[in-house]
Amino acid sequence: GLALALVGCGGGAAVHDAGPDGPPPEPSGCIGDVRAGDHVYTCETLRVDARVPAACVTGGCGLILELHGDTGNGLLMDGHTQLRALGDQYGYIVVAPTGPPFGQGQPGGTWHAAQDASLVAIVQRFASVFHVDAKRIHVTGFSRGGFVTWRLLCDHSDLFASIAPGGAGDGTAFGEMTCFTPGRAPATRRPILFLAGKTDASVSYASMTKIRDAAIASYGGATAQPLDGDADYAHARWGTGGALIETFEHWYETVTPGPFAYARGHCIPGSQSDPQAPQYAIPCKLPNAFTWGEQVMAFFRAHPQP
Repeated sequence: GLALALVGCGGGAAVHDAGPDGPPPEPSGCIGDVRAGDHVYTCETLRVDARVPAACVTGGCGLILELHGDTGNGLLMDGHTQLRALGDQYGYIVVAPTGPPFGQGQPGGTWHAAQDASLVAIVQRFASVFHVDAKRIHVTGFSRGGFVTWRLLCDHSDLFASIAPGGAGDGTAFGEMTCFTPGRAPATRRPILFLAGKTDASVSYASMTKIRDAAIASYGGATAQPLDGDADYAHARWGTGGALIETFEHWYETVTPGPFAYARGHCIPGSQSDPQAPQYAIPCKLPNAFTWGEQVMAFFRAHPQP
């Protein structure tokens, strides 16, 4: 908590979490250009948009994998979270791949369990090339990307220090392998930050409370500790250490009329993206009391691997 409390000091200078300078990056496989800046790579047949902050070419940075939902793509997802800009500030390489085509006459991509291994391979490749801090590798995703995030926690808790799924619940209703079902839990408990819209019309709030409650039970069934909130949201915490779960549950909704008005609470608080955009227009109608991308970054910074 102390490191977070110091962010406001220093006259606006970037607060960089990276370690001391290390060896230069080593091009490998799909990552040929290892200079700082924004890149588009093709890894595991997927388009991967990545930002490498200037401070991260000498190693020691963290890494964040961010995953879009159906009809989105990597850049549109980052438009909602601004994690690349936050990564510049705090010393994280941000990797935002785009899944295979969604189809059904719709734009953008989707995710299937078949890509999970590819996403892990991409993270491992970036971590190796840029000598990232292995204790500060994290994953966040929304909607379909949130389902993937839950699965990656269950299957690869050795790799990810903490996770932040949003708008994604128990995957069995979608015919997907899911986490926190009988016989399925992370080998190592990792902190979880979870976003749920109370009126989500795309992924039911019931399915999200189901996975939330199963995770709490798996982690030891602690009692909820309210952190903050108002009439439109509640921020709560269960447990401590690795067995930590924080939730933001909100009543915000997409704009109406708008292209995603039907999704209602299936939206990203604090997103400044165009609510009338032709593709993946899922910001919550402003104003919102918190910004999801900022909360994700603060949580990841506070929860590296021990």
